[in-house]
Amino acid sequence: MSEEEYENQGPDIAPLPAEDFITHEPRWFQDVLAQTPETRWVESEGTKIHYRKWASKAENRPGLLLVHGNGAHARWFDFIAPLLTDRYEVASIDLPGMGDSHWRDEYTRETYAHAIKAVAFDADLGPRPVIVGHSFGGFVTLITGALYGAELGGVILADFKVRPKHDAVEWFLGDAPRRPTRIYPDLETALGRFRLAPLQECANKFITDYIGKHSLREVTVGENEGRRAAEEAGWSWKFDPFAFNGLRMGGEEHEDMFKNLACNVGVMYGDISKDHDPETMAFMRGLRPEAPIFTVPFAQHHIMLDQPVAFASAVGTLMADWGAKGALSAGKNSATAAA
Repeated sequence: MSEEEYENQGPDIAPLPAEDFITHEPRWFQDVLAQTPETRWVESEGTKIHYRKWASKAENRPGLLLVHGNGAHARWFDFIAPLLTDRYEVASIDLPGMGDSHWRDEYTRETYAHAIKAVAFDADLGPRPVIVGHSFGGFVTLITGALYGAELGGVILADFKVRPKHDAVEWFLGDAPRRPTRIYPDLETALGRFRLAPLQECANKFITDYIGKHSLREVTVGENEGRRAAEEAGWSWKFDPFAFNGLRMGGEEHEDMFKNLACNVGVMYGDISKDHDPETMAFMRGLRPEAPIFTVPFAQHHIMLDQPVAFASAVGTLMADWGAKGALSAGKNSATAAA
C-alpha cells in the first residue's frame, strides 16, 4: 500500500539501521515458496472471489483460512501457509475489492463475512474450518464468527482489538472521500512507493519486497476497474480505494459478539505492536476466560512479516489444541461461550 493512503499510527520505535535489514531470501523462505498453491475462484453475493489453496500432505485433515488486512491480499500468506500443510488444509483469501477478487459497488461488513464463509467451505477445509484474520481481517473474521460460529472450529484474531462498548471506534465513518489510487509510470517507481499500513519498518525486507511486487496491477489507458476509465497507463495498487466509503464496523456490538461466539477463539498481538494494550487484553480475557490471548515477541502490528515462523507456530498450536478437543471434527462444537 502506498504511503499516501494512510498516516503512520504505529508506536514510537527507533528506525532500524540499514545493516539490520535482511535482503537475501533465507533457505526456509525459498523452500516454502516452492510449494505453489492452486488459484481458485468462488462467487459470493454476485462477486467473484479469488483464493489460493495449498495441497495438503495428508488427506482428511482439518483446515484453516487465512484472512489478510486492510488493502492487503492473499499472497501475504504465501510463506505462512506451507509451514502448516503437513498437518492442515490451508487456503488464503483475497477479500472483495482487494487482491485479485472483483470490486463491488457497495461493501458491508457482512459482504466480507459471506465471502469468507463461501471460500472456507468451497476450499474443502474440513467440516469445521478455522478462520485466522489479521487486523481488518480480524474484524471481518469476528463478524464471520458472529454469523457462522456454530459451523466453525474456531477463529483466531491477530492484532485486532475488541473494545468495550463505551470505547468503541469506527475506522471509516466520517473519513474524507477516498481518492483513486495513483497510477505510476512503471513498476520500479510503484515498488519504490510501497509501504506497510500502518507504517512500520520490517527487518525482513525480503518479505516486504515479495508482497510489494504482488500488490500491484498493470493499468492500460481506458481501463475501468469498476470505476472511471484510466486516462494513463502504468501501475497501480490492486485494492478498491472506495471500498471503505461509509463502511460501518458497528464497534459497539463487538463486545457481545466476541463474548458469545459459538466456537473457539484465540487472540494474538505483536509484543511491540500499537495494538498491544494490556488493559484491552485483560478486558477480552474477562469476556472469554477460556480463550488463549497472548503476544508474539519482537513482532509489531504485522506479525506474520516480523515473525513469520512464530506466527505459523502459534496458529498451529491453537489448531492442535482445538483438534485434540474435537472442535474441528463433525458434530457438536466443543467451544463454550462465556455465560
